[in-house]
Amino acid sequence: MSKLIHIGIIDDHLVLRQGLITLLKEYENLNVIISANNGKELMEALKTNKPNIILLDIEMPVMNGREALAKINENYPKIKVIILSQHFEDGYIIEFIKNGACAFLPKNCDIDKIVDAITYVHEHGYYYDNKVSLAMATMLKKNPSYNRIPTHNEFTKKENIIIKLICSKKSNAEIADELNVSIRTVESHRYKISKKTQTNNTMDLVEYAIINGILNL
Repeated sequence: MSKLIHIGIIDDHLVLRQGLITLLKEYENLNVIISANNGKELMEALKTNKPNIILLDIEMPVMNGREALAKINENYPKIKVIILSQHFEDGYIIEFIKNGACAFLPKNCDIDKIVDAITYVHEHGYYYDNKVSLAMATMLKKNPSYNRIPTHNEFTKKENIIIKLICSKKSNAEIADELNVSIRTVESHRYKISKKTQTNNTMDLVEYAIINGILNL
């Protein structure tokens, strides 16, 4: 049996939340533990319940998705956020992925795609479908600061593995444990990767990995 994935659903439309909860109950490895109307309710709920994945709307009263995502990243960095919004335009996609969302889905997508995204984000740390990948690649090509030459030869096999683990939001300690190396060794690899890719943070590295085909999207 697959490992149980705990989920939070944050949306100000009660009918949508209830509908998602009903549909997700059909999957025995998914367990909804938080259902909230807005970001403020979510932050209160997170004091006692910690889901693995949060499905987060953008437009909500009291505390919207932007504010909630920032607070989640600051206070609960291990929780992964999937944006589920009616605003499925490139600008929104790029903004929220750059600010730490692990996936971005339209509200009208079918439940199978939502479940696929939940599972993939839980296992790999991200889920970028063709629409999201195209939006990010377009942005990267328009931005002169991202005109990097895609070459896998500049990375060692170990560096390619570590890049993928970093993009999955693994900490240095988690990467060291998974690869059976010291944290100092991971820090050394991260420094070299940062220099080679000219990136300063995880999201810049994710963008680099996407446009250079390092992540298997």
